[in-house]
Amino acid sequence: MDKSLPTIPDTRSPSPSLMVGQTPRDELARSFSPLVAVIASRDADELCQSNHIPSFADFIKPFGDHIEGRVSPRDSQGIPIAVDNFSVRFRHVDQLSEPNHQAVMGVIDDYVRERQTTNLRPIKTKADVDDSYLDTSLDDMLPWYTEFKRLMLSVRGISEHETFDHPVAVFVVISSNNPDPMGTITQLYNPNIPSFIVDRPYVDPTIMRYYVLLHDSNAVADEKAQEIFEKMRRSLGLHCHLLRINSKPRSAQVANLLDDTIPNEPDADPAIREIWHHMLTESALLDSRLQTHTINATLTSQDSKSLGHSRSGSANSNLQNLAQTTMPKSLSLELSSTSLESSLSVDQATVPDFIHHDRDESGPTVQYGRYLTAEDVTACKTMVREFVVQSLVPFMERNIQHWNEQVASARRGLTGRLFGASRRLFGTSGRSQSAQSLQAIPATGPNVPSGVNQVTIYPYSAPEAQMRKLADYAFMLRDYKFAHTIYDTVRRDYATDKAFKYHAGTQEMIGACLLMMNQPLRSKADVDRNFELAVQQYLGRCRSPFQATRTTVVYYELLKAHRLWKDVPTALVRMTGEDSDLRSALFLEQAAHCFLRASRPMIHKYGFHVVMAAHRYGKALQRQHALRCYKLASAIFEDQQWSVAKSHIQFALGRQAYHLGLLEEAAICFANVLADDKQTPQQQAAHIREFLFIYRQYTTQAGIDPLKESMPDLGLPFIDEKNIRVTLSNAQSNTDSQEEWMTMERELVEESIAQGYFSGKKKTLALQQYDQNRVVCAVGEPAIVHIELRNPLQVPIDLNDIVLGCEHRESMKPYKEARDPKTEAYETMIEGTLVEGTNDMFKFEDFELQKIANITLEPLEKRQINLAIVPRREGSILVKGLHFTLNGQVHTFRPTIKRGKRLNDTLDHRLSVVYGEDHTLDLLVASPMPLLDLAFHNVPESILSGQVVQTVMEINNKGNKGLTGLRLKTSHPTFICIGHPKDMDKDIYGGGEIGDEVLEHENKIYDPSVVAVPLPTESDGKSVVHSGNTTLVPLWIRGDRIGKHTFKFLFSYQSEEDNPAIAHRVLRYTVNVQVLPSLKINAFTRPSAATAHEFILGIEIENLQAAEFQLTQLNAASPMWTVVPLSVRMDSREDIKAKTYIPMRQTTFAYYKIVKRNDKEYRPSVLHISKLPFVRLDLQDVLVHTANHPQGGVKIPFNIVPLKTFALNSRTTWRINNLPVHYAPSRSGKNDVPNEPPGLYNAGDLDLTLYWDIPSMNRHGHHYIIGISLTDQTDIPPQPLTVPLSLPIGSEA
Repeated sequence: MDKSLPTIPDTRSPSPSLMVGQTPRDELARSFSPLVAVIASRDADELCQSNHIPSFADFIKPFGDHIEGRVSPRDSQGIPIAVDNFSVRFRHVDQLSEPNHQAVMGVIDDYVRERQTTNLRPIKTKADVDDSYLDTSLDDMLPWYTEFKRLMLSVRGISEHETFDHPVAVFVVISSNNPDPMGTITQLYNPNIPSFIVDRPYVDPTIMRYYVLLHDSNAVADEKAQEIFEKMRRSLGLHCHLLRINSKPRSAQVANLLDDTIPNEPDADPAIREIWHHMLTESALLDSRLQTHTINATLTSQDSKSLGHSRSGSANSNLQNLAQTTMPKSLSLELSSTSLESSLSVDQATVPDFIHHDRDESGPTVQYGRYLTAEDVTACKTMVREFVVQSLVPFMERNIQHWNEQVASARRGLTGRLFGASRRLFGTSGRSQSAQSLQAIPATGPNVPSGVNQVTIYPYSAPEAQMRKLADYAFMLRDYKFAHTIYDTVRRDYATDKAFKYHAGTQEMIGACLLMMNQPLRSKADVDRNFELAVQQYLGRCRSPFQATRTTVVYYELLKAHRLWKDVPTALVRMTGEDSDLRSALFLEQAAHCFLRASRPMIHKYGFHVVMAAHRYGKALQRQHALRCYKLASAIFEDQQWSVAKSHIQFALGRQAYHLGLLEEAAICFANVLADDKQTPQQQAAHIREFLFIYRQYTTQAGIDPLKESMPDLGLPFIDEKNIRVTLSNAQSNTDSQEEWMTMERELVEESIAQGYFSGKKKTLALQQYDQNRVVCAVGEPAIVHIELRNPLQVPIDLNDIVLGCEHRESMKPYKEARDPKTEAYETMIEGTLVEGTNDMFKFEDFELQKIANITLEPLEKRQINLAIVPRREGSILVKGLHFTLNGQVHTFRPTIKRGKRLNDTLDHRLSVVYGEDHTLDLLVASPMPLLDLAFHNVPESILSGQVVQTVMEINNKGNKGLTGLRLKTSHPTFICIGHPKDMDKDIYGGGEIGDEVLEHENKIYDPSVVAVPLPTESDGKSVVHSGNTTLVPLWIRGDRIGKHTFKFLFSYQSEEDNPAIAHRVLRYTVNVQVLPSLKINAFTRPSAATAHEFILGIEIENLQAAEFQLTQLNAASPMWTVVPLSVRMDSREDIKAKTYIPMRQTTFAYYKIVKRNDKEYRPSVLHISKLPFVRLDLQDVLVHTANHPQGGVKIPFNIVPLKTFALNSRTTWRINNLPVHYAPSRSGKNDVPNEPPGLYNAGDLDLTLYWDIPSMNRHGHHYIIGISLTDQTDIPPQPLTVPLSLPIGSEA
């Protein structure tokens, strides 16, 4: 025809693989729809081949996928069932046999492998299971499973235990140009002559026959065709149809009908072409692969069996016939000569050229249905609908009615039940082998289990077979309720006869009927039990995992239709045996996604099943899918603390990526496994070897230098970023407890501002320094970066070429830009010039860096490395990370991004995890400045409680400017006192002013922890330590409290020249001292009974040391009170010695009287120190005693350094600690204390100081009894006051 074809927008019948918008019920109904066999004469097939369609079976097949209009079959009660999507399956008569199940699984393996993996969105939390995920069907999300499901439901054949794949009818097709139409029809199909269909005892040959006369008016006159058709109707009955199609013959010069490159030939209408395009392409490819895998399975089978009627002998008969009729004999395809090692070569050999052209985008498009018109397509649809509505459905209804009346009713009635019961109770164990009973026939075919020689079947005329066929017909016509009844009835007979395969099939269909009904489930447990029994019998009794797999697919699809997601995984996991890794992987992956679609998504179960699916994919050599599943699982576990699970996933990812040639990804995955400390030493060493091997291959393939380019995310060694510190060369390396140091620094800055040390611009700079917390270094000063490395493995590792990665910038402001560690991890190895005179310092443009050539970390070793930076320009230097090479083969850069402390200021901070900024790795490089360096001399490791020792603090200025304004903030102010250099080596207990002392003071509470350190004074009055100079300052240490103490010294100092960048510099220093017990003192007071305004003081002293103590003096410091001896006779040497000399481990006790001074006014700001020395000698004994006791009879002074400092610091500390008690609000809610700040002393306060020495050890010290308040006790009855060792009122031990 020369006229253009009209556009047909609705003629395309979708192929099974492209059916969209169908429910699972629709898919299953299509899969179990009536099967119609097709047998056509050669001339009829040639008529179709003229339109590039291999056979009439392929021509008619798409029109059965969806019958246009509504089909209304009647149920068992005669009530119409409206079906809008009725379908039938057309299949060539040579393709009815059951395929090789092993070959089908091989084809499924090919389809799954070739299916492109989609980029599934990782699911990490329940929040990721959103509407966009739930709205996407699993068939669209996992198309490889869709292919598996389609093949499992469509690639079937005739089986003895069910009749869904037994033909219900047969299409007998001839063309109008056949010379002997009636003879050809008789030859094509004659039920009286054994043929392929009827030579099986369980297949009923009495099926409906439908005769089609295919007519092309271009080849045969219409009158002749009509005459043949009338003759057919007279001879064969009314089930005949005349189908007119256009097959205009092609040019005579054309020898090959498959040549699509002929000029001036019209193309097929695209809509018409699409009717067959996908179906023929997929069918040819499927047949080809089935044949290939069937041959492979046959050759590898241990038992050489005849293929019989297996699909391998006829699966591709249409294509072979087509090739033989349209190609020269020299091009005939010989499958026996095809290589069996490559499935691709077999596929290419068995698929005709037009199929390859269609698959090859560069080749010409096959013009399926080139000469067909819209009228031809409409005629085909009309014929199929007439066949279904007028012939097929009525035929099936008549059979259903007949079998129901003749067979089913009898077996359901009372007689049938009694007969069955009597047969079970009184009948023999065997039944006669008649046509109406169970039979055993030789087992043939490709799917017979090994060791099985015969199979038990019911002949098609047996009542049990007819009952099964009755139920199957009812199921095909959508009468599920009636089908369920019949299945349940015949199930009992199968169970009695031990026909296990039949019984499993009925159990499967009983469950399917219950789920296919459009009514709520009454018992989900019954359905699950039916399917479970079916699967168990298929696997156990029948040894047919293929049938069990199909049953599981059916059950899964129906559960999806009912949205019973929680029940799906149990059914799927049931079929994850060891016989098929691919099937197990597909089911496990589906089960994983079902956990996400439950009412409450179960993320961990999803991840667990995804990991198992990945493992089975890997065993099935489906590496792409294994890699994809492992990636999905890694997204779930990456934020979890399950290190073993994460290591397993990463290791498996690396293996799969390596086998797929993804060397970079494999190297990254193996790098993530290196730090797994849960493995054995042998396994850890193997991980390192595999990683190094893969990384070498990757770098060689990529052409990169492994010692220069960075391997990111290398897990070895472990670096704790929060413990990375930067100090100057003068700092100690053990100044931990950053929070405490920061608190001390804040208090020091506040105190300095309050005292006027920082004002104006310096005040702003000081506050800014504290807030930024940056290390300040000057040009040319080395800064030390302390990094702690830890080897988590039980095998040693080598690190080479360790050097810092730094970045210089001109600005002195803190680094504020966001950093991406994933990007920075790819920084290449830096290269510098070796500094002359050194072997580890390398010069760069803005700084010099230290490089460590090699270190070895032993198993589980933790080591701190110190790397120096020497700035050469002002500005800022950011320490970005660490370069190193692992085992001399893999260079990596480890970015270091420290987080500040967690913020908790606002509600948003408390509701979320927000961290502040940390600038400790961002060095501030200023112009030349002073640099304080300290050294302490003569510091003892241990002292006695109360003992005072003098040490020397050496102050060095290693900077380039003069040092001034040196101040100290200490953590133990009652232990420390700093003196003037002129007080060096002064004997503080050697004597001073004779008699009592009066001390006037401000009587204000001050901060005793902050003191100014005296420096040498120049002629102009400035106190400066010039560059390179050293000064010595005395520092006294007193054992104030028993225990091990770490003294924290925070020094603040300034430059003699103002620096615009900073206000001051700080230095942290620690000293460790242990204080041992010396004396245990208990003290009490009570009012005197004899005299008013007097008190009795009792002091009990126990010697805790193995040496003799001598009490030398008792001081009383008070604005009002003084102390006089009561039980000690001061004029008697013997009594003094008895009361003041304390032998080892002994105790002494003495009473004293506290009396009021005779002053008219008692001011707290005027402190009177009364002294009571215990050493009184006659004049002739002075020289002798002075030699043994340096104090002699001279009173120990109070107002000298460090005794005054120790006393006031102890008093101030006690006062501060007790302020919350003395100044707490009253119960009325009002504060009874005046608004003026409290003083250091009240008028009635009394502090005692007890001096002692140990002559044998040449040790001296004193104890305080602080906080005795006697003003309020004047009118109180006598009450003892005990001062225990914990010293709540100031006594010390």
